[in-house]
Amino acid sequence: MRLSRNELLFIVLGAVLGALVASGVSAGFISTDGALPPFAIVLIGLGFVELALGYVMGRPLGTLVGMPARFLAFVAGVCIVLASANFA
Repeated sequence: MRLSRNELLFIVLGAVLGALVASGVSAGFISTDGALPPFAIVLIGLGFVELALGYVMGRPLGTLVGMPARFLAFVAGVCIVLASANFA
């Protein structure tokens, strides 16, 4: 399976979003045991990114990237959060 350019960019955006969430956790803006855990913030952020990019590119919802790319983007973001956050 080959990933398209849109899918590769989406995976990179997932990693960047994970880095932003990890910096928010390190700075104390995001609580690890709060009502909305960091991995949920990454997931919701990826959804908003896909909605915004789909709207800008004029594509119907859910057709911008495939499911494997969504999964890889989520895993990349969560792995960055887990690798750099202070989880007890």
